[in-house]
Amino acid sequence: MFRFFDKLLKATSFSALLLLSAVGYSQDLDTTQDPSGTRRIAGIDLSRGVLFEVSPHTGMMGSSGLFGIRLSMNYSTLNLEIAGEQVIGKTANLYPISVNLNLNLATRGRIIPYGSVGAGLWLTVPTNTIGDKTVTTLGMNFGIGARYYVTRVFGFRIEGKQYITTVTNDRELKDELLFFQEFSVGVTFIFR
Repeated sequence: MFRFFDKLLKATSFSALLLLSAVGYSQDLDTTQDPSGTRRIAGIDLSRGVLFEVSPHTGMMGSSGLFGIRLSMNYSTLNLEIAGEQVIGKTANLYPISVNLNLNLATRGRIIPYGSVGAGLWLTVPTNTIGDKTVTTLGMNFGIGARYYVTRVFGFRIEGKQYITTVTNDRELKDELLFFQEFSVGVTFIFR
């Protein structure tokens, strides 16, 4: 139980540090002025060409902590993404590497919700047993998320995903279908 609170404290501290660093970017906001003279923050416009994003994140998969990075390319409503993570388990570490296709449900504004589907490779590496081998399986995922852009170059990201994979059960000589849920939060840095 102590490990869970230690991981939660580290994730919260990391998020707070990133939030404080975002304050320095606040002069880079897109602003518009409405007819009454009030300045409004316009947010980001994904339809103005190709945007690249780098998104470090942390979160939970089941009761295990995770961290990772997502590299993506936005084409207006479509976003092609490569993701790599490490899930830290008690007896093994999991390394999901996936290619995802995200459908942005909006292309303008500060909040961009999206749906995601992808497939990839799962590497399961035992940590405290002798003689066990690394297990490699194929899997797929789907989920939803949202990006909140503070400026044109910095934002926050929240995401929930369902992972599906199969593992061979050597005792019963059959494949078992496994489901994993992931929840992650992170930041995103945007480049043109």
